[in-house]
Amino acid sequence: MRRIGWLLAALLLAGSASSPAFGVSQSDLDKVEREKAQMAAQLEDASDEVRAAGQVLARTTAALPGAEHAVDVAQGRVAAAEAEAAQAQREADAAREALQEVEAEYEAAREAVEIAREARASLFAATARGSELLTLDAVLASGDPQKAVDGLTYLEFMMDGKNLAVEEVTLARREAANAENAASLSETEAVAAETAAADALAAAETRYTEAQAAQLAVQELVGQHEAALAVAEDARDDAQSEYDELEAESERLADQLRQADDDNDDSGDSGGGSSGSGFVVPVDGWKSSDFGWRRHPIYGTTRLHGGTDFAAGTGATIHAADSGKVVYAGWSSGYGQLTCISHGGGLSTCYAHQSEIWVDDGERVDRDERIGAVGSTGDSTGPHLHFEVRVRGDRVDPVGYLPGCLCR
Repeated sequence: MRRIGWLLAALLLAGSASSPAFGVSQSDLDKVEREKAQMAAQLEDASDEVRAAGQVLARTTAALPGAEHAVDVAQGRVAAAEAEAAQAQREADAAREALQEVEAEYEAAREAVEIAREARASLFAATARGSELLTLDAVLASGDPQKAVDGLTYLEFMMDGKNLAVEEVTLARREAANAENAASLSETEAVAAETAAADALAAAETRYTEAQAAQLAVQELVGQHEAALAVAEDARDDAQSEYDELEAESERLADQLRQADDDNDDSGDSGGGSSGSGFVVPVDGWKSSDFGWRRHPIYGTTRLHGGTDFAAGTGATIHAADSGKVVYAGWSSGYGQLTCISHGGGLSTCYAHQSEIWVDDGERVDRDERIGAVGSTGDSTGPHLHFEVRVRGDRVDPVGYLPGCLCR
C-alpha cells in the first residue's frame, strides 16, 4: 500500500504559501497517528493484508476531513479572486473610458486655441503693421471735434479687441494645457487599473490551480480509501476464520486452565495466591487497549477483546501479578509466546506476545517475580503486553484486579 503522507504534503504545498488554512497542523497529524494506533489495536487478529488495509483506512479517514475542508477553502478563495478580478476589470474599463473623455476634451481645447488664433489673426497683423498709430494720426489731424471723438472711440474699440483676443488665446492655451495634464494623469490611472486587473486575473488563475490540486488530493485519498476497503472486504472471510481460530485457541486454553485449577484444588494447593486481592501491575507501561466487546472497524461485527493491553518497549520486564504455579509457558497461536499462572481458587493470569519466556511449566513463582520480556509475537501490531485475568478459565476485566493507578 502506498503511503498517504505525500498527499498531505501536496495539500500543504498547495496553499501554505498564501494561507494557513491549507496547512496541516500538529493536531491533525496527531489525529492521524491516534487513528492508526486505534486501528492497529483492533486488528491484532487480522491478516497482514487486512492490517495494511486498516492502516490506509485509518490514515485516509483521519485525513479526509482536513482535505475536504481545504477544497472548500480553495473554492472560496477562487470565488473571491474571481470577484476581485471582475471588479478590477470594471475599474480598468471605467478608467479607459474616462481617458477617452479627457482626450476628447483636450482635442476640443486644442482646436479652440487654433480657432482663436485664426479669428484674431488679422487684428494681430494690423497691430504688427502699426494700424493703431495711423488711426491716431488721422484723428489728431482732423479739425472736426466730433470726428476726433468718433476716432478715439474707434481706437479704444480696436485696443479692447486686441486685448480680448490675447486673453481668449491665453485662456484657450491654459485650458488645453490643463486638459493635456488631465489626459496624462488619466492615462497613468488607466494603465495602473489595467495592470491591477491583469494581476487579479493571474491571482484568480493561481487560486483555481490550488483548488484543482486540493480536489485531486481528496480524490486520491478517496481512491486509496476505497481500494483499501475493497482489499479488506475481499479478506472478510479469512479475517473471520482467523478470529474464530483465535477464539477456539482461547477456549482450549480455558479448558487447560480449568483442569489446572481442578488439579490444584485436588491437592489442596492454592498456589500461594491471594485470589486477586492486590495484584501488581505486570509491566511498566501505559494502558493502550481495554477489555470488552468492540465493533470491528471495517466489518462492523462485534468481537471480544479478552484482556487489557499495556504498551511497553520490546524487552521490558514482565512481572507475575501474584504468586502461583506456571501452568502454561510456550507458543499459543495468536497469543504468540504465552505464560499463564494459576493463583488458586479458580483464578489465573496470562501474559501474551512475549519476546522471551523466563519460566517453565510447573514452576512456582512469587508475586512480582520476573517471568518474561515484552514482545510482539503472534497476532500483534507492535510491542505490548496483552494481560488476561481468568476465573475458572473465563476471561474477565483485569482492571478490577489491579491498582487504581495502573502503575508499578
